[in-house]
Amino acid sequence: MNKEQLRKMREQIENRENAVKLVLDEYCSLDGCPCGFKEFVFWAGKKQGPGWMDNIQNQLVKSARELDCFSKIEDFEKEYWLEGAYYCKNCGTRWNYFSQEWRMLAFQERLLIIDGDDPNKLFDEVIGDEIFATAGSEPAGRRVLNLEQWVEFMLGRKH
Repeated sequence: MNKEQLRKMREQIENRENAVKLVLDEYCSLDGCPCGFKEFVFWAGKKQGPGWMDNIQNQLVKSARELDCFSKIEDFEKEYWLEGAYYCKNCGTRWNYFSQEWRMLAFQERLLIIDGDDPNKLFDEVIGDEIFATAGSEPAGRRVLNLEQWVEFMLGRKH
């Protein structure tokens, strides 16, 4: 990998981090937490494919878990791929954090609301354009959003 490729990769990661931060900051400024936004419930908890991962979803889950409103629950019932449980100090919503290594050092991250709607039923199958996939396992037949469209989607704006 040459320096230009590395620079572009770093820029893409930084842009993704900034977009996720912008969305989470907006949610928290409006409600104190992201829990009441169905777009957040959907994108943080949706299933990823057997041969691919959604990098925007993974960043959203990582960044959300770091919010001041989320607190880790120390005593939770263990499940396969369940890495932790959280509750929101703002609204009391509880979440399970799943991390599945689907390929060597490649993870699918999910923050799944407990006692809430199935996130996969909230919206039609939609994914971000930052998908990492095994050749031949790319998701097909889904609506794909670039980073700008993703921010609009997450903030409930037309895209």
